[in-house]
Parts: sequence; structure tokens; C-alpha cells
Amino acid sequence: MSSAAAALSKLVNGSPAAPSDALPKGVRRIALDDFDAVFGSLIELSSDALGGSIVDTSDEFFCTASNLLKVPPSVSMKGQFGPNGALFDGWESRRHNPTYDWTIIKLGALGKIVGCDVDTGHFSGNESPASGVWGAHVPEGETISEDSTKWTPLLPITPLGPAQRHLFLLPSVSEPVTHLKLTMHPDGGLGRFRAYGHVVPPPAPAVPTGRAVDLAYVLNGGTVTGESDQHFGRGGNLILPGRGKDMGDGWETRRSRGRLGTGKGDWVVIKLAEPGYLEWVDIDTLHFVGNFPHSAELYGISSTEECPSYDSAGWTRLLDETKLGPHRQHFYQLSHPEKAWTHARLNIYPDGGVKRLRLYGRPQSQYPDYSALIPLPAPAPAASLDAAPSSSALAASGPASTSLSVPKLPAVPLTPSAFAPYGSVIQSYPDERSAPKEIKIKTVNFGTARKFNHLAPVDSVAPPPGRFAAAEKANGGQVPAGEINFCVFRCEPQNGARGAEGGKEQWEVKVLERHEFSSQAFVPMGNEGAEGRYLVLVALPGENGQPSLPTLRAFMASTAQGISYHRNVWHAPLIALGDRKVDFACVVSETGVPEVDCEIKWFEQGTVAVVEAV
Repeated sequence: MSSAAAALSKLVNGSPAAPSDALPKGVRRIALDDFDAVFGSLIELSSDALGGSIVDTSDEFFCTASNLLKVPPSVSMKGQFGPNGALFDGWESRRHNPTYDWTIIKLGALGKIVGCDVDTGHFSGNESPASGVWGAHVPEGETISEDSTKWTPLLPITPLGPAQRHLFLLPSVSEPVTHLKLTMHPDGGLGRFRAYGHVVPPPAPAVPTGRAVDLAYVLNGGTVTGESDQHFGRGGNLILPGRGKDMGDGWETRRSRGRLGTGKGDWVVIKLAEPGYLEWVDIDTLHFVGNFPHSAELYGISSTEECPSYDSAGWTRLLDETKLGPHRQHFYQLSHPEKAWTHARLNIYPDGGVKRLRLYGRPQSQYPDYSALIPLPAPAPAASLDAAPSSSALAASGPASTSLSVPKLPAVPLTPSAFAPYGSVIQSYPDERSAPKEIKIKTVNFGTARKFNHLAPVDSVAPPPGRFAAAEKANGGQVPAGEINFCVFRCEPQNGARGAEGGKEQWEVKVLERHEFSSQAFVPMGNEGAEGRYLVLVALPGENGQPSLPTLRAFMASTAQGISYHRNVWHAPLIALGDRKVDFACVVSETGVPEVDCEIKWFEQGTVAVVEAV
């Protein structure tokens, strides 16, 4: 007789009604009301949302064991029958097992188990009388059998009760395991099984790769340690793999009343996988169509606490409050990339749902000194600053030099909300639910087309009198009136240089231009197809009208998107990418006087930033 069967004979056969508080030594039963306090910041390592799966089962005649790992709670299927009998949302085996039933679960990540939730769901009279849990570390590419000697007991065989959740805190945190064995003694049904613990992240590379990584991602070691509310969806869902399948595997708070515009909202705190420099964020509202947050902002802090207080003075704003949209990803460059943070806090206003949060940056352990991340391009020789500049706005980065340090800008994917301070994005929306609410969409052309209205304004003003005296003198006392120029730009590719093997493309920023008195729109004409891309670089004017370098932002646009710069916004000339020329249709108001229509700014210091593809 196996050890499990021997334990069964003592626990069940000899005592038909084992008391519910007869727990094995060291195991603690946790009340449901204490779930958040005990398990709230742990990772559900067995969940199919994390990649958990069933690899083998002794018997699943009535209901398959894969139901155990589903994200939603077990639901009642009372009155429903299949070919084998009554249906249940869980795992159910046949009756009259002389030993016990078992299933082997492969965890979604290598992890250390702290506790578990053995839920008998809606099984009453056919529930598992008792269950046990074993763990094992199985090397990649190998398998494990039920009778393997590698199994280590985690939860000794423990009595259960019908139709209820059983939360257990284990006597000690397990060694890292990849697989669990869950048993039912002798047979019966379980609704759900959830193993909680800590992800053991993969080891850091021996040599820094230079690439940004998602420091919030659960499989890298990130955890959600606190939230204001998680009425409809848990905060921990934000850092799960992939983009999920519906609203149920995102973070969603209850509706507030009267909070819009008050500055009060909901929040969630993420402890990063390790301290790191955060460079850009992806806030994803996939599937949240009518219940996405109105707006969001992001903060960072360096703290030794598991969940720093909301009121802590150490929180620093990394992203200003920005309007969000439905059912789409939002990419933003973050402020203060030179500081290392241990935690991030996402604030949403006034409430709503977010599917995923990705925080990309570089681990501090690989870059103890942030200056190692600062590009060091060779500055232009002093004599060349007075020479005629080249026509290229962004130069491919050349050999490094320690004589000049400049910031690195991530070229994040172009989205309307991130680009809004600088201009408009001109695009259709295949899934019209993801279009900004202010865009009016109509059916036209006798029902054969959909029209996306007013995507970008065409805006122009006359220069103030006396501003361009020479032009006024040459044109009878006034600058010529502007007229709309609908033209085409045929652009040569300006692909960036790559650093180390497999490194990202980079471009040095040396020049910007602006159209002070007119908006300017560019729409790709399809040369590169839907997969083409081009680079957009923008900056707001400072108090003196010159480019404000802290507002420099870089975006990677698809050739399915056009852009329109607001009047007076500084930007780089068009930066086409790929292996051939790209045509852009352009709409701009021009007077024909070069100094009025376009102001060009070459920076005296040479390179002022380096753009890096993400």
C-alpha cells in the first residue's frame, strides 16, 4: 500500500466523519475574510492565465481536471446533464476508487508554494472527502509520473467539506517547484484548485543585454502588493502574460458616484521584479469598452516596504494624468528615467477597468550607475557647427565618445492619447469600439463605406504685423496670405544604426523644425503596406518659443497611421524607414516665404538626444 493510501485508511476509512479542524501538524486554515491579508500579494502559480496546465490525470470521467485551473470561480450547473451524468464545473472522477485519484499540474512558472485554495465548488455529496498536495522540480524537457520519488509533500492529506473553499497556509515555503500533484481520497469532485506563492524569475544574463524589460511582469518577478478596490477583477491580473480573453482577467473597480473631476480615484501598487530605471509604459484597456478609466497617471517610489503608503512623500510622478480610451493599448514615455524605483503606482480616475500594465526599463543590478545607460555619441567638431548642415534630421548613431552625454528616448508605438499634446493621429479603427469617443463615425456612400470624421484640424493663422519686416517690405507691406498646399513628400529611408549584436536601432537628434503659423499633416500613401513604419519626433515650444528638450518624445508609427502636427509644435523632418522610398500626402498652409513657413533649429551642442526603437 502506498503512503497516500495508508494515510487514507487512517483518515477516512477508520473515521467516516473526520472533524474539519483535524489539520496536519503545521498547516493553518485561513478564513475567507483573511484571504487578502494572507494571499493578496502572492501569485496564483497554478492558474491557466499564467500558463498552468494539466499534464496527467488518473480519472476524469464526469468532468475534466483542466476546469480546476480556470480563472473565474466555479459556477453551479444544477439540472444540467451530459452523456455520463450530471454536469459540474470542476474535476470529478468515478465512484468506488479503492485507493485515490490524482492529477498532475504543470505550474505557469517556477515558484515557491506558500499556500493553496482547495475548493469543493458546488460538489455536495460527491465532493472529495480529503485531498493532499505534493510538489516536484522537473527539468525542462523531462516528465514526471504519479509514483515518482521526486514528489515532496506540501499539504498532507487533509479533510475537506462540501461546497466550500478551503484555504491552507503551509508549514513552510516550498523549495522551487515546477509541478504539483493534487489528490482526492478516495474519489469525488473539486471545483477549483489554486496554488499561491512566489515566482522564481529566470537568472539575469551574465552580460547586460542593454534591452528594456518589463519590470512589472509576473514571470520576471513583479507582484501587485496593494490596491484601493478590486470589486470585479483582481489587481494581480494586470501583470499576467498576454492580453487575456475578456474583462474577467483584468483589474476592474466598482463604480464610483460623483468622483469624476474631483481628483479622487482608484489605485494599484506594483512591486517591481527588482529596482530599475523605468522608461516607458503600456496601459492596456482591451475588452473594457464602456467601463475603461477616464484617465490615468503613474508614480514611482524607492521603498523597503512591501506596499508603500499612498500618502508617502517619496512618490514621484512619472506620467501626468492622461486621458485613456476604450479597448486598446496606450504607450507613453515616462519622466525621470534616470532614477531607480522599487515600486510603481497606477492611479485611475475616477474608476474603471484596465487589462494589463507593462513597465519597461533596465534593471539596476545590471546598471549600478545610470550613466551606463546614457548614450555617448561623438560631438560634432566645433568648426562644423557653422558649416552648412546636412539635410538629415536624425543621424544614425556613430562611435561612442565619453565627451558628451545625452538622454535616450524610447520610440514608443504611436497612439492618439500620447500624441495629443503634439497633434492628431489620422487613422481608421478596424474595431470601431476602440475609437476615441469624440470621433463620430458614419455610414456613407450608400452603405458601402464608414467615415471617420474630423480626425485632425487644418489650422492656420496670419503672422503678427512687423514680425517679418523684410518679407513685408518685399510684398507691399504685408506677408503674403497663406494658402493650402496639398502635396506629396517622397522620402528616402533613414534607418537607424544598431549597436551591439541584436541591439535596437538608434538615431541622434540634431535638428528640429516648426511651422509656427500652420498645422501640417502627413498621411502615408501605402508604399510599404500595412507593415511599414516611420519615426515621429516632436517637442513643445518653451517660454522663449524654442524647443523644450524635456518635452521631446519619439513615436514609431505604422504606415496605416497618419499624423498632423499642431501649429507651432517642433518636430523632426519626416523619417521614413524600410528599404525603399515612401510617399506621404501632405496638407499645410504656406505663404511662399521660407522664413515664415518653416523655422529650422540646429542645436549648437550637436546631438541633444538619442532615439532608440523599443
